[in-house]
Amino acid sequence: MELGSILKEIRINRGYSQLGVAHKIISQGVYSKVEAGTRDLDAVSFLQIANRMNVTPDEIEFISNNYDYNHKQRIVNDFFKLSYNQPDLLTAIKDRAMDYLKVEDDLELREIHMLCEALLIVSDSEDYTKAVDLIEPIWKRVITYDQWYLYDIRLINMILFMYPIETTIAISERVLKRLVDYSKYDKVESMKDIYSINLSLLYIRSERYADALYLVEERLTDRHHMNYTMLSLFLSRRALCKNILHLGDYEEDQASVRHVLQAYGAIDLLSRIEEEFEKYAIIE
Repeated sequence: MELGSILKEIRINRGYSQLGVAHKIISQGVYSKVEAGTRDLDAVSFLQIANRMNVTPDEIEFISNNYDYNHKQRIVNDFFKLSYNQPDLLTAIKDRAMDYLKVEDDLELREIHMLCEALLIVSDSEDYTKAVDLIEPIWKRVITYDQWYLYDIRLINMILFMYPIETTIAISERVLKRLVDYSKYDKVESMKDIYSINLSLLYIRSERYADALYLVEERLTDRHHMNYTMLSLFLSRRALCKNILHLGDYEEDQASVRHVLQAYGAIDLLSRIEEEFEKYAIIE
């Protein structure tokens, strides 16, 4: 569907007039031409009109693709859901990206294709040097930015584990500072959780236990948005830090983790969490 047709459909369903939608943004005559498909809409006016009709630009794009993400966006979304230990899915996304690139060049998908190759190298051979060499152009581009945006932050999260622990800690701390600017943005808390839970383990591995505990407890003060997996990870890390720092009462967090994960039937996750605790904890 064309933008003008979508705006017209939304406007009519909302019961708005063209004059009401366009008021103090553009003239009614210009807006009429937009709906008719004979006039383009500049970005600022588009955002203002979408806001007036209580729809997001993302939703309008979704509707324009017959209530689906476009081909490129599906590839991008699927890629960012993956981890390096899913080789079959990584291979499938790499192939989808290449099929797209055969028809149309796209920097984002070229980089995703490259990242899939690097992640597959790590999965197959754990050759981090070779993987890092492959993605070096991406790393150099992103690392030089004065400011990171959400796409950059998602990209960094996919590759950060390949780098030395000191680099990973420094970049993670910078990302968390940047995400403060997005505090009012939907779903940013989940990004903070991902970086914080990863950073907490890096602190533990670096024997910075007080820093890990502070970070974990800070996130747990606002836990209402967390899913059961993330909540269990944070509670387990808090228990681990308390154990190492001899603060006591860590067993309560451990019991909560077992209760939650057993209730959800997440026995594999519970086993991995218990293995992590045994690996780092001080067993008396």
